[in-house]
Amino acid sequence: MFRRRHFLSVVAALYFGMLVALTFTPGSAAARESWALPLVLFIPVGLLLTLLMGRRRWWVAVGFGMLGAAWVEAAQTIWMPPGYASALDILCSSAGAVFGVLLGVVLLTVRQKSMHSHELPRIVTHPGK
Repeated sequence: MFRRRHFLSVVAALYFGMLVALTFTPGSAAARESWALPLVLFIPVGLLLTLLMGRRRWWVAVGFGMLGAAWVEAAQTIWMPPGYASALDILCSSAGAVFGVLLGVVLLTVRQKSMHSHELPRIVTHPGK
């Protein structure tokens, strides 16, 4: 359990670092106007956060995904030339994070059900009967 969580933490740190670096990389006008890029880039954010926090805290992963999307656009507003930040990017990134969270919840649910299906049936006896 600890090794899996440690590995996921390293993968998440590397991916989030790459995402921050990509935030400050100038791109073409067509790439900046694309709604699909922020959506696709934030799917792993939601997925990794859900896998790290667990199925019960899915709402925290959604919140951090949305906060991260807003932070990226705020940082672009401050440190990039005009025209890089967009409210549409926040919505698309948030939608990508939500989709990643849903994917993570499904994966964790399937994993939990498959673990329970391999358990031996329990025999319950009542004393005195």
